[in-house]
Amino acid sequence: MIIPNLEDVPLFTKLRYLPFITFLFVGIGLLWPWNNILSATLYFQNNLFQSTTVYAKFFTSSMMTTSTITSLIFNLYLSKRQHSYNQRVTRGLFWQILTFLILTLLSYIVTLIKHIPVGLIFLLVMILVGMSTVATALTQNGIMAIANVFGPQFSQSVMLGQAVAGVLPSTVLFFVTLIKNDNQVINDSDTETMNTSGVLFYFMTTVVVCNKNGINVSRDGLVDQGNNLLNYNEAVREQDNNIHNRMSTIPLGVLYRKLKYLLLSIFFTFVVTLIFPIFASTIKVNKLPLDNTQFVPLVFTVWNIGDLYGRVLADLPTFKDSRITPRVIFTYSLSRTLCIPLFLYFTVKNQKPINKLLWLDLTYILLQFLFGVTNGHVISLSFMKVPEQLDTNEEKEAAGGLTSVFVSIGLAAGSLVSYVFVAIIGKLG
Repeated sequence: MIIPNLEDVPLFTKLRYLPFITFLFVGIGLLWPWNNILSATLYFQNNLFQSTTVYAKFFTSSMMTTSTITSLIFNLYLSKRQHSYNQRVTRGLFWQILTFLILTLLSYIVTLIKHIPVGLIFLLVMILVGMSTVATALTQNGIMAIANVFGPQFSQSVMLGQAVAGVLPSTVLFFVTLIKNDNQVINDSDTETMNTSGVLFYFMTTVVVCNKNGINVSRDGLVDQGNNLLNYNEAVREQDNNIHNRMSTIPLGVLYRKLKYLLLSIFFTFVVTLIFPIFASTIKVNKLPLDNTQFVPLVFTVWNIGDLYGRVLADLPTFKDSRITPRVIFTYSLSRTLCIPLFLYFTVKNQKPINKLLWLDLTYILLQFLFGVTNGHVISLSFMKVPEQLDTNEEKEAAGGLTSVFVSIGLAAGSLVSYVFVAIIGKLG
């Protein structure tokens, strides 16, 4: 198979190439489940965990911690097993489908049986979050190994697909809340809850997306093509081993020295980004003609649109300049911490009834958009630069696992930091 050279090709021209499209859709399948759960935060807090319980208060942080710690442990395990990358893609998609079928069933059962202990529901949801995380780690680890061998533009395709996966679930949920607004329920605590049938449909979209993605991967031959490339690389590596008598695995320390600034950029970007869901689910609408069940999904949608735009920006020739070094990208990732005081400012303003002003809603939404842009931009630049810092296909394959580990470490650290901001917001309230 001849892999097209898409390095200097405009984005919309790249979309004509089947391999680029296939990687794009796998990227969509990677983050759709995470964003599906994250965007439905109010559903879990108000419908399943009864809004005023400790489970509702700490759901977002607990979900992120469960997901990120599981991802970190599993990605560390996968990084040591530098083979069978292609099978990981299809196996991950299968387990994702199974997980969301169970989540949909659980949500339906909870509507039928009203007296299930909230703690038990919380535990089951966390188990399903862990299962979904393992499935995502399998798929991501496999697809990034293949993409690194195909070339940096295919890594960018996966990143772009992940951004699309951020926009679509929150957009679907936003329209579900609009359509079902007439049937909205108010519970005993005057807390708005979401219509269950709409949320069940919303969860099933993940099943459909992952199933379609698996069909596309098999139909388009991505696994077979990836197998051919990776098997060829393994054959060359084995031949080199016989000649040079060297080990077949790449020490992670060697990769870290070559990728240090890019890996740290990925880490710090996700540490800072993981505070976003805390503010997004806490800051309520002021003067916009929406209720909170609509405003929160809207904020998630705007952030994810910004994330998508940032990933598209990374494809511009300006950001492929040699002056955009890993060190510059690392500095860029650190600068995003400047957004945190601004989020705290809007939190304080949101707590005061006298400050119910339209401009607060609009400027807060703009801040979320810009925060999303910088997230997508830094992450895409970091992943696109990875293959350029490496010398062999063997290193590029192994780097897929190492970058996944740093994604997991960053997310895990960010989820733990988010507990601090839950406490800070609680005191501000």
